[in-house]
Amino acid sequence: MFTVCRRVSIAVSSLALLTSLSIMGAPATQALPALPTGSSATGSIETPAGIDSEVTFESRGITFYGSLRSPSGVEHADLAVLLLPGSGPTDRNGNQENATVFPNTLAHVADALAAQRIPSLRFDKFGSGRTGLSGKSPDAFDYGFDMQVEDAHSALDLLGDLTSTPATRTVVLGHSEGALTALTLQQRTALPLAGLGLLQPLSQRYLDLLSHQINASLDRTVQGGQLSETDADATRDSLARTVQSLRESGTIPADQDPLLETVGFVPPNARFLSEADRYDPAELAAALSPSTPVLITCSEKDLNVSCDQVHRLHSAASPEATTFLQLTTANHGLGDIGVLAPGQWDTMAPVPLSGQFTQALSQWMSSVAQR
Repeated sequence: MFTVCRRVSIAVSSLALLTSLSIMGAPATQALPALPTGSSATGSIETPAGIDSEVTFESRGITFYGSLRSPSGVEHADLAVLLLPGSGPTDRNGNQENATVFPNTLAHVADALAAQRIPSLRFDKFGSGRTGLSGKSPDAFDYGFDMQVEDAHSALDLLGDLTSTPATRTVVLGHSEGALTALTLQQRTALPLAGLGLLQPLSQRYLDLLSHQINASLDRTVQGGQLSETDADATRDSLARTVQSLRESGTIPADQDPLLETVGFVPPNARFLSEADRYDPAELAAALSPSTPVLITCSEKDLNVSCDQVHRLHSAASPEATTFLQLTTANHGLGDIGVLAPGQWDTMAPVPLSGQFTQALSQWMSSVAQR
């Protein structure tokens, strides 16, 4: 959760802010694998579920750093998995140091896959971890969503090279915004992937989701007596104009409500927002080959993406090839919080991967392997 001020405090969900939309301003801190046995900037690390080896690849002239998880005793993998992170400066493990968000989602999923003897690749996306900003000033970049997809494509090529696994035996799992990246990657490459996993996915156009979440936050604040309806309406009107401007010209209006700047609607993010909004996840899902297995998950305790929103995506995908899982105790990061209510605490507290999700992932991956 983030707090923004305009005579009052308004809580807005982390996804609505891309869990820190200022991608270009992300510090180039080192965020290495959070593993029980420790970590190192280079070499290999033994984990309870295999070996994490430090790897690099090039994309757009930038060196990306990541971890190849190799299950112990597996020389020739039947399947391999590319893990794509969610929004903002998210590292290979699914964490954001600058936002103190540490769900460890991707590292936990790598553990679950390795327990099935399936290797996986995860990497520090642009602006995070060892990849950082490639030693350059944030002002030197005009970062867009299409670049993010290009980086994912380069990572997919690396995974194939490292594991000798063809596309037909490769699964791409995308978490949150990473699901949109996975869908767009599939559309752009038309590769016959072994499967796609859309985990707690962004399920509607980018700016529609942001608008929904910000307007809902304004509604709650008005209901709590902390903001007048007049002020809230002014912000809503400004938000609508900003969305229209981004869609028509890819720019942020100069007279935008200052409140919207605090939730990421700033010029350095304009290209990314405009490009990401061009893709409707439901349309991308509908265009998938009916022979491509798809796993879609949502959770009743996800504060960022509701199951109602995900149902839109689910209904667009081929029913014959789609497995849909509605979790009951998982938060947005797929952590199991049991009977507890979700909140800001569970993005920082060390919670285990949802057992319900782990079991379903194992069953789905087994079915993909048998195809």
